Amino acid sequence: MENIDIIEKVAHLDERAKSNTKRLDEHDERLDSLEKTYSIMEKMDYRMGKVELAVDKIDQKLDAKVSEDEKQKGEKWDKLVDYIFYAILGCLLGYIAINLGLK
Repeated sequence: MENIDIIEKVAHLDERAKSNTKRLDEHDERLDSLEKTYSIMEKMDYRMGKVELAVDKIDQKLDAKVSEDEKQKGEKWDKLVDYIFYAILGCLLGYIAINLGLK
């Protein structure tokens, strides 16, 4: 009877060993998959960092361009105001000259 108990225990231990081996193999596969995912995530992080730097450079260039365009628009308005001022001044001087008789 003791032999039967020992045989049953050995069979049970053998089943547990197979079950544990199978679970360990599954965990190894999952760890490999996670390591691959981690590697991919590191590469994506590196690439996203480069993209962010590129976007920052583009933003700086656009800001510089916009401020330059605004400056040029300001200069155009300044010129327009100058032309209007001189046109009014010329008309005013002409009016005064006509009224004073300096034809």
